[in-house]
Formats: sequence, C-alpha cells, structure tokens
Amino acid sequence: MRTSLPNVYAAGDICTTSWEPSPVWQQMRLWTQARQMGWYAAKCMAADSLGEPLETDFSFELFAHSTKFFNYKVVLLGKYNAQGLGLDHELMLRCTKGQEYIKVVMQNGRMLGAVLIGETDLEETFENLILNQMDLSRYGKDLLDPNIDIEDYFD
Repeated sequence: MRTSLPNVYAAGDICTTSWEPSPVWQQMRLWTQARQMGWYAAKCMAADSLGEPLETDFSFELFAHSTKFFNYKVVLLGKYNAQGLGLDHELMLRCTKGQEYIKVVMQNGRMLGAVLIGETDLEETFENLILNQMDLSRYGKDLLDPNIDIEDYFD
C-alpha cells in the first residue's frame, strides 16, 4: 500500500492495487474494501518501519460485500457478475418470489461467484466453495435445490 513516494501510503478509493489479485477478487472501491485496505496499509507501514516483508493479506483472497437493500440482505461473492470471464461461464439461478434470489457463476465446474439476496444462509458455504475451487460438476442443478441442505455436504 506504499505509494511511489517514500513513507506515503494509501488505501481505499484513492488507490488501485498494483499486485496481481486472486482470480476471485477485484477492487470495487466500497467502504468494506476501504476499511480492509486501511488495516492492511497500517500493517504495511509497521512492517516497513521494522524492515520486515509482509505477505498479501487474506482480505484480498475473495471479493465479498454484504449490505441491506430494501430490507433484504444482499451478499456479493467473487466474480458475482462474471467479471472478466468472457462467454466461458454458466449461470445458475434460484428465485423464491418475495424471499430469496440466488445466482451462482460457474466455470469449468467450479464456483467463481454468487449473488445472494434474502436470508439464504448460504454465504459461508459458497465462500468456501469459491475459495476451495472444488469441482461441482457432478451436482449440477442440485447445487441450488432448496430441498437439499448443501451446507451438510460442503460446510
């Protein structure tokens, strides 16, 4: 998070990450990311002052954002809108009117992103599936079947 000037650091929407991000992380200039970048900038300052190297923080492994919109919980994970994937991806949807909307972005049998609206209780499970990059091809549409508790399989 150090700038091109000595002893000057930046975080949040005024800077752009210069390292190669994880395949399921992107910079969105949101408050949640600005806060994470602020913590990481502080760690960078401390490490620099001690002359110690610093590994990239886990905050930059997976894009995750959570908010409320019209009183619905909204969670965005990874490449939730297939950012940068071109046409080589598949979308899976589940919608229960007035309750939930779930969109999953799949590529080569692996989950790369998700949009969760409503009280789905799938955030942690999907976060783990995105990070672990497990091949989910054999589950097909059962992955979003509301009658199957996938948390039992993958959590």
